[in-house]
Amino acid sequence: MLNWNDLKYCLALDRHGFMVDAGKSLKVNVATVSRRIERITKDVGQTLFVRNGQYWEATVMGAELVTLAREVDARLPLITFDHTEELASDAVIKLSVSLTIMQTFMKNIASYRGGKHTPLNVDLTIYDRSLAYSETDVAVRYTRPQHGNYVCAKASSLNVCPYISSHSESWPTDWLEIDYDGVSIQPKDYGFDMPCIPKLRIEGLNLAAQSIGHGNYMGFFPTEFGDRNPDLRRATNGEPCQRLDIWMVYHKTRQLDPVVRAGVEMIQQCFTSTTPT
Repeated sequence: MLNWNDLKYCLALDRHGFMVDAGKSLKVNVATVSRRIERITKDVGQTLFVRNGQYWEATVMGAELVTLAREVDARLPLITFDHTEELASDAVIKLSVSLTIMQTFMKNIASYRGGKHTPLNVDLTIYDRSLAYSETDVAVRYTRPQHGNYVCAKASSLNVCPYISSHSESWPTDWLEIDYDGVSIQPKDYGFDMPCIPKLRIEGLNLAAQSIGHGNYMGFFPTEFGDRNPDLRRATNGEPCQRLDIWMVYHKTRQLDPVVRAGVEMIQQCFTSTTPT
């Protein structure tokens, strides 16, 4: 049975790509990394990493274990969190949250600011500020860093589908693009014959929904938002939605910081206790 001691070797090799660097990060030699990966592969019964020159890349199964390892790595500090530790009354948690995530899962974040172990003061922005330079403490995004010393934990996911105006009698010939941190979603992904370039690009769900009606466009909205908006209706019936994973990211050097840990706890409350609106 796999445990954290196994998973951390998979995570280190995926992060660094080279066994030498993975060994340095774990303070073990290359032979130890090689043996552990070989043993884990044998236990799982599937190839986890393939070598391209000296670089190692995760297979589909390896990527699943790495994702699990990231989530365990992100939550280990919370498991050992000292709940007797009081935060200063002037403690501030700086959060950088994508606008569309704010408008679905985290709209009522103020409801979770008064807990005993939650910072009373929140500095919240929808802009992508630097984690490395402490411009923000925790980021909540659709994308996670592929490089750097970061802890990435999957917080939730959104299902995104094409929508059109519920009031329009004609089929739209153009579409608008909603910003999901650069994640590409296009009409051709759903078989619609529309231009590759969107007629309009918008940040935020509310303005995009208004524009759908005024301009008779197609747009791609989270089902949690689109299905509840009377001005929108799905453009497809029964077609699978595109799932966008939501990641909670903070710098690994900050994972023992009580403010960051309390902020992570607060964000997790938003995703487990708040119904998307």
